[in-house]
Amino acid sequence: MDDQRKEAMTEILRSTAARVAQAAPQGWRRGRVHAYRGPSHSGHRGTGYEMPDGTIGGMRVGFHGLGKLYQLSGAAPEELTIELAVEPSGRFEAVTSRAITQDRYRHGWFLYILRPDTLPREPGADQAPPADPTPAGDPREAVRLFREYMMKRAGILGEKEPLPDPLDPAERAALLDAFPGDLPSDLAALYGEADGDDIGLFHGHQWLSLKSTTTHIHHRPERTWTYAPWTTGDVEPPGVIRRQLSSPAWIPFATSTGGDYLAVDMDPGPAGRPGQVIRVGVNYDGAPAYVADSVTTMLRGLVQTLDRGDYEEDDGYLDVDAGLPSYLDESLTLWHGEAPIPKDVGMLRCLVVDKVRELDLEPMRGAPHLHEVVLFGEGPADMRALRDVPLEALRLELDAADLRLLTGHPTLREVTLRTREPVDLGVLRTLPRLEGLELAEAAGQDLTVIGELDGLLSLTLSPEQWRRLGKLPPLAAAGLSGDPTPGQLNEWAARFGPGEEADGCEYFTGRFDGST
Repeated sequence: MDDQRKEAMTEILRSTAARVAQAAPQGWRRGRVHAYRGPSHSGHRGTGYEMPDGTIGGMRVGFHGLGKLYQLSGAAPEELTIELAVEPSGRFEAVTSRAITQDRYRHGWFLYILRPDTLPREPGADQAPPADPTPAGDPREAVRLFREYMMKRAGILGEKEPLPDPLDPAERAALLDAFPGDLPSDLAALYGEADGDDIGLFHGHQWLSLKSTTTHIHHRPERTWTYAPWTTGDVEPPGVIRRQLSSPAWIPFATSTGGDYLAVDMDPGPAGRPGQVIRVGVNYDGAPAYVADSVTTMLRGLVQTLDRGDYEEDDGYLDVDAGLPSYLDESLTLWHGEAPIPKDVGMLRCLVVDKVRELDLEPMRGAPHLHEVVLFGEGPADMRALRDVPLEALRLELDAADLRLLTGHPTLREVTLRTREPVDLGVLRTLPRLEGLELAEAAGQDLTVIGELDGLLSLTLSPEQWRRLGKLPPLAAAGLSGDPTPGQLNEWAARFGPGEEADGCEYFTGRFDGST
């Protein structure tokens, strides 16, 4: 950054620092102002005041001239993190960075994105193709069922519901030919009956027009280091939908008012069928819901629901209760509680155990779909049974833990340790899939092994641990705990050099009281 631009940014920071000091409560020790990068935090601003007793005071003033600061930095709000610290002595310091962001869930924890395009491999990429690659839908049957469904709805409502006319066949064909993917033949055939609806025919979801379905990306969240890089979600039945955050092969064709969609899945998991219907959207990122093996089957279920009388009619609106799966449904895939742990583990994906003391995980042996285990308490825990499960993420918040019981685990990808007693980390060398490691709240460890973990992509440590660490593996992201000051954050970032995404940190310091 040239001197003139940096001086202009310094003046904006100086002005904000003066405002922070002016609004500070009596006895304050330090003021902090934050603006975080990332889709959930862009433009988020707040001031906190550290008091003599260690408490943090509330928000009193926001950034002054933040828009100009973004302009001078050449970054949009969602691209830039700003950290400003103000002292009663009149001194201030700040950092700005496109590559560093505050942790989404923990105040005072930071993430330096060194290689934004290098992400953990999603589990779905390693799943086999469907055992039955033939679609379950039938276009003729789908059209018959759709007509029957509309006829039964009209009989209940006392009138025929208006639908948009289908597009001209040539126009439909042109849209389908230009579409980079494929629509299942049963859904494509329905567009010969109507060009969508604004009624909510399909489980209360409005059916999108053919042009909207084939030319717009309605929901495809980007997998980044600041947004769900470790996707371990799964659905029932297991293996039906690929375990991934999103996919171009998930094609939304109907939408709810809350940002969720019905989509056809053209690249299913090993137990799925091409053209199956799934539910995706803001409430299902990382764990879509399985609806039916085809649009045809979905329509059959809606017709059968009307025949059973499972509907409510209210002033011309028909609410058809066909049992659409929801993220609010109780699920046996997560168990959270104290020992004894469950013995029925057939569908268990995530196990969370509180107040662990001499825990025996033997009931988990062979759990076919257990991907995540979280243990809180004193420990230790006999984890030998976890050798036989497809475990991917392990979090241990125990007084003591013995990782040697998991030597050579073939699928373990992410390990978080928060222990009072040191843990032998040598076993990490034997984990072929290890990509993420967090030790920031673990007792003093011999960190030598970390430099040997060539497959490690993400590492989170405390400031003291980073100072002790020698050789670094080729990380894609680095994490720091401890609520560092801007100066400490800048010193830490300098260890890595510039990331691919930006020029690391830009550091500013000066006085806001006019003295030198």
